[in-house]
Amino acid sequence: MKFSKSKLMAALLACTTMMYPVSVLKASATEEYRLNLHDEATMTEEEKHIKEYCDIAINTVNNIRVQYGLQEVKTFGLLNEATCVRAMETKEFYGHKRPDGSECWSVLAEYKIQRNGGAENIAAGRDNPVDTVDQWMNSEGHRKNILDKKFSHIGIGYYKSDDPEDPYEHYWSMFLICNYEAGIAKSYENDYYPTRDLGDADGSHTINANDSAMILTYAANLSAGVDYPVVHDFAEAADVNGDGSVDAVDASVILAYSADYNAGITDAQLTDYIW
Repeated sequence: MKFSKSKLMAALLACTTMMYPVSVLKASATEEYRLNLHDEATMTEEEKHIKEYCDIAINTVNNIRVQYGLQEVKTFGLLNEATCVRAMETKEFYGHKRPDGSECWSVLAEYKIQRNGGAENIAAGRDNPVDTVDQWMNSEGHRKNILDKKFSHIGIGYYKSDDPEDPYEHYWSMFLICNYEAGIAKSYENDYYPTRDLGDADGSHTINANDSAMILTYAANLSAGVDYPVVHDFAEAADVNGDGSVDAVDASVILAYSADYNAGITDAQLTDYIW
């Protein structure tokens, strides 16, 4: 059987995800590429961009998890920082060991992050967080990790190569970890669910037809008496006219705004289209 170049590349990048038991983690010698994703007041523009990528990917994962009856996963800055180190390292060695030969989990020890088990997904080649989550969902091992009910927290890491000859350029890592005590998920300091602004029903940080479609699907199922599970802040983001109902009117407002914005009316405000 012959594979096209694109299919062969996809197969190579769909690296089998590995899961590790709790063990004594040894620190790595890798010290470059340390980001600040936990203190917004001192973030650089690049760090703000990477944090946004992390939040979009996590919102996308949570959209998927709730559809399967699973709890949403939270994140926190230090976990994303550690995961970004892993994204950077996969450019040098594309696998679940680090360039110095230690296990991927040793980066969490460097950030003093405790866990009770976990999984790592890695990917390369796509520059969009939603597309990257889709890449993972189309790979059996990665999908299994994303849909594992035991995980309580997620970290997303992104690294863009500055090598003009790098065929992949964009590198991603995902840590899914659990932090339970007596069956109850414990919080990490400053953990959070990424926010969704008004109109951004799907959490992609872009208000467009995808948000409208999600609202219409939700409203149609609700009208038919069919349960359509959504994330905890979906209604707050989707009810753009503030009438307490998520319905076709909200979807129409979003479509009108999106059409004008895409037509070049960049000063358009969503609230201008509420009727």
